[in-house]
Amino acid sequence: MIRARVLAAALWVALPVAASAQAGDWDARLDDATRAAVEATLSEAVRDSLPLGALRSKVLEGVAKAVPPERIGQVVADFADELRAARSMLRESLPGRPIEDGEVAAVAMATRQGLGPEVVRSLWASRPNGGSLEIPVTVLSELVRRGVSPGDASAVMAHVVRTAVPLHVAAQLPGKIDGALGAGVPPSAALGQALRTLNIPEPPGRRPNE
Repeated sequence: MIRARVLAAALWVALPVAASAQAGDWDARLDDATRAAVEATLSEAVRDSLPLGALRSKVLEGVAKAVPPERIGQVVADFADELRAARSMLRESLPGRPIEDGEVAAVAMATRQGLGPEVVRSLWASRPNGGSLEIPVTVLSELVRRGVSPGDASAVMAHVVRTAVPLHVAAQLPGKIDGALGAGVPPSAALGQALRTLNIPEPPGRRPNE
């Protein structure tokens, strides 16, 4: 039983963050011990204008997986630090531009994949009419998480943004890659297959088998 709980906790830490937490779920599912473990972090998040919904979702993920309250408190505190760093990076990279909560959460997850501020600047520069970076950065992170090299994934997503591929189409790339990976296709070639399946043109000069 202890081993199973430890494994569940480890998997929970690695999960992507849900978009938001429903207030009803929060009130109904949060026990007193967990509430006490996260109260200070959430209060600081409100003060620092961090994405409160993302943090609450992380708490509820832990509760659903029976993670001990003290572990939930630590992971949520760590995640708040990641969000704080992501927000600062966005403000430095894109000065004078309003920053969305979803973008902060997406950049925090991208940082976990080793992606730096140059990726955000590249995607922003590629957008002909501006717009949210939440979906492009999220998809980029998921590509890297699946084994696509950061350089290849960044070039593909910058091309996707530059050519105005609908974001609901781009968001399907990770799922299409999963199918190819399951068949034993290497990540870069799997990305090429996913692009073709979704009728997304590949960036000029891309070599998917390298």
